[in-house]
Amino acid sequence: MKRFFMMLLVSGICITLSARSHAAGLCCQLSSGVQESLAGVAAPGEHEAIVQFTYSFTRMDKIKEGTTERSLDSVKATTAYTSLPISMDMIKYTMTAGYGFSRAVKAFVSIPFIRNTMDMTSNQGAMMGWMDMTMAPVSGLGDVMVMGLYRLNADREFMPTNAVTLGLGVKTASGSSTEKSASGRLVHAHMQPGTGSWDPLLSVMYTKMATPFLLQADATYQYTTKNQQAYELGDSLAINLSGKYDVVRAFNVTAGLTYLNVGRASDPDGNYYDPATNSSLMDDPANTGGESLWISPGIQVLPVRNFLLDLKVQAPVWEKVNGIQLVSSYRYLVGVSYNF
Repeated sequence: MKRFFMMLLVSGICITLSARSHAAGLCCQLSSGVQESLAGVAAPGEHEAIVQFTYSFTRMDKIKEGTTERSLDSVKATTAYTSLPISMDMIKYTMTAGYGFSRAVKAFVSIPFIRNTMDMTSNQGAMMGWMDMTMAPVSGLGDVMVMGLYRLNADREFMPTNAVTLGLGVKTASGSSTEKSASGRLVHAHMQPGTGSWDPLLSVMYTKMATPFLLQADATYQYTTKNQQAYELGDSLAINLSGKYDVVRAFNVTAGLTYLNVGRASDPDGNYYDPATNSSLMDDPANTGGESLWISPGIQVLPVRNFLLDLKVQAPVWEKVNGIQLVSSYRYLVGVSYNF
């Protein structure tokens, strides 16, 4: 039970690390990491270690302007962009390792591997018109995240019913942000495996345990910096409300509600987007950032001692994007963890 409590103590911490770097637009930017980073990560107990592997898949096949869904044909007819996204699949494999230095102090490192694919359509001129194409997959090591957790206070030492935890961390620049297409042009900034920037992270979380329920509220802020190409993603804020119900000893149901807010990206040197030579909707930083609200139902299974299987589905229920963006339809995650 103690391990269970510690696991859920961090289950709602959401970090915008590599999440913000793997696709264009608000929802692709966020769904690739903010909701995943430590969601479901089992925190180790004192002098315990834990390893976890997570697979996530995100499907993006809708276009929105503000809060309104747009058809591809309407975007073709009303904008000057000659290169538009049709759909995108984002796959991420994440290995996380954690260690408990004491009851109050924990530390984690998360190492992601990214694979993004995209279908696009491009205007080839009056003679040929619009032609669909599939981009070559972009894959590689993502941005490694390092995070420390410190329990500020609790109403009792063991299995507290109320606890406040502070998280401090950094999203590193380990992933490449300079991958190029066959033509020699930089791949879309938000489709790169990494951001190329070092970004500090701050989280605060309140947890209340009332067996068989566990409730949690948390917020995470990421302050972004420029990469070597002077590109900078917008700062982000993620606020979570989540809960767990112990149905039986080895089976639990979970649910979460996440609000995400991301600022607009900037490309002052025009390394990824120069309006004079680039007419891709995906590259225009005006089409980045905004707000969204996500729901996250899931289940947890504990088939054997110290082993946890976590299944989760995530879907946006409200979105307000800047400009015109390709947004997510759904996302699912499968995680397995073992502590020793």
